[in-house]
Amino acid sequence: MLKSLVLGLVIALTAYALKSYVENFKFVKPSGETANVLEGVTIRSYGKEGVEWIIKGARLEVMGKDVKLTDAELYSKDASLKAEVAYIDRSTGKGELEGDVMLLYERATIKSQKVYMDLKEGSFESDKPVEMVEDNSKIEGKGFRLNLRPLQVIINRARTKIE
Repeated sequence: MLKSLVLGLVIALTAYALKSYVENFKFVKPSGETANVLEGVTIRSYGKEGVEWIIKGARLEVMGKDVKLTDAELYSKDASLKAEVAYIDRSTGKGELEGDVMLLYERATIKSQKVYMDLKEGSFESDKPVEMVEDNSKIEGKGFRLNLRPLQVIINRARTKIE
C-alpha cells in the first residue's frame, strides 16, 4: 500500500515537472493588462553572433517581458522583415510575426501570414502558405524555414513558376 502511494506521488510530481519544462519553451502571446504604450519606437537587439537588429514600429505595448509591436519593421545587415503585428519575448528574442509578413534577403522576397522567429539565432519558420520571389522565378509552398547564417532556405511542398 505504501509503495503504491509513493509510486503515485513520484509519477504525479514527474508529470508536473515535465509539464512545467515543456511550457517554459512555448511562446505565449501576451495577455493581461498593458503596462506601457509607446508610439513611433526604435529598438536595437543583438543576436548570438552579434547580429544586430533594428526594430521599428508605430505602436509598442509592453506587458511584462513581452512586447506587442504594431506595423513592425525589423532590419539587420542580412535581412529585413515587415509585419502588421510582432510579438517578441524580450528575454529570449523569440516571437511571432502576423499579418502580411514580408521577409527580404539578398535578391529574394518571402511572403506568408504568420512567421515564428528567433532573433538571436537568426532563424525564421512558418507552417502557413508561403510565396518566394527570386529574380524571375516564383516558388510557392506550404511552410518554410530560413536560417540567415549560414544562409539556408527550405520550402515545404514547393512548386516553381518561371516567368
